[in-house]
Amino acid sequence: MNDGMSNGYETKSKWISSLFIFVGVAIIIYTLFSPLQPDAILALALTTIGLLSTYLTAKMNPHTPASWLKALLIFVTGLIFLFVGISSLTSMGYLVGSFFLLGTLNNLYLAYITRSSNTRYAWLLHALVSGFFAFDILLHTNSITTNIIALYIAINLIFDGFVVLYSGRVVYIRP
Repeated sequence: MNDGMSNGYETKSKWISSLFIFVGVAIIIYTLFSPLQPDAILALALTTIGLLSTYLTAKMNPHTPASWLKALLIFVTGLIFLFVGISSLTSMGYLVGSFFLLGTLNNLYLAYITRSSNTRYAWLLHALVSGFFAFDILLHTNSITTNIIALYIAINLIFDGFVVLYSGRVVYIRP
């Protein structure tokens, strides 16, 4: 264990962060250029991200309850969107907004457990970005669109990928 995360974090962070960045870029491309509704891709992306987050939590920081809760919330939200559908954008906004709030708390916790290294600033910045997205979605749930929610999720994923990659390279590099 190193700062509450597994010793294999540095090697696993490379491919996990690459997957997060790839899925984020795919969501942006699909949202901006596809003539189809982004509901299905958003549901599949959330389900995939939930599975990736669950694996990431199990392998790298299994003792962090906030990480488990965030991964479960993302996965369940994706399954709800996929199988039940999105009855209204307001309900979708509340679910995704709560996902971003939980992500903000998780990022603050990760900033706390890595406070002895320089990555605490990356996690704090990520917490601010997630917090901004959460409050923007929750304050504008009546006027939010699926494309905006998809873009926020994609930007957050890309940011998450870069923070995971940075923290894996900075905190866990052996002397």
